[in-house]
Amino acid sequence: RRSKRFEDKTVSTKQLNVTLCKSLNGRLPQHQACARGLGLRRMWQTVSVADTPENRGMINKIYYMVQVQEQ
Repeated sequence: RRSKRFEDKTVSTKQLNVTLCKSLNGRLPQHQACARGLGLRRMWQTVSVADTPENRGMINKIYYMVQVQEQ
């Protein structure tokens, strides 16, 4: 019997464009880690990430530093 851990998860085809609008300097270390986890390194950099609950959670944590657009 297979556990739920091995069930196939559908991969979201939606993408989100995330732009870092405020500096990471002086922010909480956890917020800096969220920005790095999304692939943001410098101000005004835009990255495209998959629309998953994990990425949404990181975006919600640093909502005050980023702008988000759906593709």
